[in-house]
Amino acid sequence: MAREINDKIDALFVEGPDDGAVVNALVRKLSGIDLAKRPYRVVRTLEDGGGDSWALREFERYLATERPGARVGLIVDRDEVTNDKWPAVSAILHRLGVETRDGPTAGGAIIDGRYGIWMWPDNTSHGDLETFVAGIVPQSALLTYASEACRVAKGEHAAEYELRHVRKAALKVRSVWRDASAAGGYGHLVRNLELRSTPASDAFLAWFTKLFLT
Repeated sequence: MAREINDKIDALFVEGPDDGAVVNALVRKLSGIDLAKRPYRVVRTLEDGGGDSWALREFERYLATERPGARVGLIVDRDEVTNDKWPAVSAILHRLGVETRDGPTAGGAIIDGRYGIWMWPDNTSHGDLETFVAGIVPQSALLTYASEACRVAKGEHAAEYELRHVRKAALKVRSVWRDASAAGGYGHLVRNLELRSTPASDAFLAWFTKLFLT
């Protein structure tokens, strides 16, 4: 019998609203569970985005409280070599008694069947939420054109986004093209496009299922 998610004790800490929207949309699409409704509302973040430091801190704080039977997760970006979050995650795992000398595993970490950590895009590769989303949305001409439009807007018209965020800009432009009347965002893309199955998306669903549903 599958375990029932209980948002009174269960929690999943993520860096920001975009992460939360993707998790909510992806889990609903792949498993049918609506994390936006009680008693399944386990995703926790700050409305203005707390970032990885907030998520890491709140995850450990939550672990320190006594909540019998609780399942607790953490999702952060792996990021780039120069800004790798693995050392911070490894330190948490070490404090939980997990050996990390071999580095992160593709399936994410689950400790004692109750605590779990996932790193976008696939734990072992450097990247972020945008890397993961770009992998599962259709690689259409529209997405290519959105990327080119963002580069032109930056290079020729001084668009204000940072160049390192060109993938983020392209995905958000693509989301508006999907439905200009909607708020847009990555969750909007995940909800409304036919997703591609990838090793990362399969592994993420398996991680979520094992942590919260078994």
